Amino acid sequence: AGAKLYATSCAGCHGPDGSGGRGPNLVQRAAWHPLSDEGIFNAIRNGLPGADMPPTKLDDDQTWKLVAFIHAISGPASENKVPGNPDAGKQIFWGGKAGCSNCHSIRGQGGRMGPDLTNIGGSRPLGVIKQSVLQPSKDLSFLGNEAVTVTLTNGKVIQGLARNRSNYSLQVVDQKGTLHLISMTEVKALDISQRSPMPADFGARLSAQEMEDLLAYLSRQSLRPPETSSSKGKEK
Repeated sequence: AGAKLYATSCAGCHGPDGSGGRGPNLVQRAAWHPLSDEGIFNAIRNGLPGADMPPTKLDDDQTWKLVAFIHAISGPASENKVPGNPDAGKQIFWGGKAGCSNCHSIRGQGGRMGPDLTNIGGSRPLGVIKQSVLQPSKDLSFLGNEAVTVTLTNGKVIQGLARNRSNYSLQVVDQKGTLHLISMTEVKALDISQRSPMPADFGARLSAQEMEDLLAYLSRQSLRPPETSSSKGKEK
C-alpha cells in the first residue's frame, strides 16, 4: 500500500526507486540524515521549510503506510522481504557464470580483491546492492578502493585495488588476493581508473530471474541473526 502511495506522491521528485531526482536520494543513507519514524511522518505531512518538500494531504493511515515503504527501501535488505530464491542465488554467486566469488568473500570464503560481503544485506538497502551489481561505477565513491595500475621503478607492474593510499605508501590487493605493500619512492607511474574494476555486464550476463535470485542471496548476508517469531516480544 505504501509503494502505491509513493509512486503517486513521491516518485516524481525522489525517483521511482528512491534514488533521487529533483528531491534527495532516499536510499543512499550517506546522502541524507536518517530520521526517526516520527521525523519521516512529520516530513511527509508537513513538508520541510526552506526545501522543495511540500506538505501532503494524506491522512494518518496513509502516511504511516508511506513511512513503512520508505523504511523498506532505505533500511537494511536483510530486514525486508526480498523477492527471489536465496538458494538459487547462492549457486549463482559461487558459480562460474557470475564469478562473484572470484573477487568477493563471504564468511572467509572467496576472493579478497573486492569488498567482503559477509554483512552486505545487514548494512545496505536492496536498492544500493542492486545498483552496485548492475552499475558498479555509478555515483562511485572510491574512499581508498581505487582500481590502479602501478609501475615500479624496477619495471614490475601491479594491477589491483588500492588500499590506504597516501603520499608516502600504497597498499594494493591484486586479483589473486595478494597484498602488496609499496613505498611511493618505488613507484614510477600510478594510473588510477575512473571506473570500478567490477564488470558492468551482469544485467546482460544474468537473466532477470537469476539477478533476482542473486540479490535475494546477497540480501540474506547479515551478521545479525534473523529475528524469529519466538524472539519477538521477549524482554531481556
